[in-house]
Amino acid sequence: MSPSVAVGLVVIAAGALGGVPGVAILGALAVTISWLSELWSRHGLARVTYTRRLTRDRAVWGDRVALDVTVHNAKLLPLGWLQADDFASESLVVEERPLLPSDRPGLGILRNVWALGPFERVDRRVHVVADHRGRYELSRVALSVADLFGRAVATAESTQPAHLIVRPRTVPVRSEAASVTLEGARRARRGLHEDPALFAGVRPFQPGDSRRRVHARASARVGRPVSKRFEPPIARDVVVALDVQTHEGPHWLLAYDEDVMESLAVTAASLARRLLADGAACGLVANGWTWSPAHTAVVAPRAGQEQLTRIADMLGRLSSIPSLPFEDVLAGLPARVPGGALVWIVSSRDVAALGGVLRRLRAAGFELRLVALGPHAAAHAARARRLGIEAVVALLRPDWRSCDAVALAS
Repeated sequence: MSPSVAVGLVVIAAGALGGVPGVAILGALAVTISWLSELWSRHGLARVTYTRRLTRDRAVWGDRVALDVTVHNAKLLPLGWLQADDFASESLVVEERPLLPSDRPGLGILRNVWALGPFERVDRRVHVVADHRGRYELSRVALSVADLFGRAVATAESTQPAHLIVRPRTVPVRSEAASVTLEGARRARRGLHEDPALFAGVRPFQPGDSRRRVHARASARVGRPVSKRFEPPIARDVVVALDVQTHEGPHWLLAYDEDVMESLAVTAASLARRLLADGAACGLVANGWTWSPAHTAVVAPRAGQEQLTRIADMLGRLSSIPSLPFEDVLAGLPARVPGGALVWIVSSRDVAALGGVLRRLRAAGFELRLVALGPHAAAHAARARRLGIEAVVALLRPDWRSCDAVALAS
């Protein structure tokens, strides 16, 4: 028995013994209120289910993604007030209502409130606006129920993880000068690397051939060992190397220019889309944080339009602050990409300061090109040309949000 019920019973007894009916009635009301409050406290959240579902987990900047919320009271007891607090990334934008602040770092609250009758189910749909590239989380949900007098009497919290990756825009890439070429569709310059998917026949077994290359059936048919022969890859390996650092100075500074960073992401995604459409085997490296233990964003070069999905996802998860110096990313390319690959450097900074690592890449057989962005793009491109690196300036008119193409100018 709760203390409030005990006090109510004492008041009823005192009113009855003292011959004061009003006091007894007040005691009865107190007992009734306490009993009802205890009823909702014990059973308010029993057989209540709450679910939410994003209709998709990928979006492109500017999309609207539906978020379906369902609550079901599967019992006879009505709920006069049921509140659901969804903890979501504080930068998430919901079209119908703003997120409320929470006491958890980096998280806001998406709040929904209902009044439910017995065995009632309610479906509600809100829309998430993909107004910024990034990865957004929906983590835990806290349900609270109140009694008929508006007092919160029960709370429960559960985990319902979900995420949304917002990819950057991709637009056509247009060359504004005849000297600007992408060269995505030409054959690889070196034939030392064979593609096991391009079977080209057999040849007599030679000393040094691996036994794995022996074609058993052909060897049995001709009576002597023969080895499989493969063609070198037709698609050229191209890597888009994205420098997410937008300010000169140490890489660990947290300051960044959001418009320049988003312009870099749109340019990198659009360039990868164009290269893949031209038949290149395109990959991506960047010096930004992602939702993985790695300090470097890496997508190995592959051909085919499904590769654009991998690159766009990586750019969507990519942070706007660098995780390590950009020169370290470039220095690690020979371990990830075969020599002879074309490297498109996309940066808003002066790459002339990276002269040492750039010379080593060229000595290793890499072909380097620069796509310069930002307010000093023309000067940075000119300095790169003095180092012997082909350089172009990327123009996004009027800005990355509304441009219809990435224009490459010499």
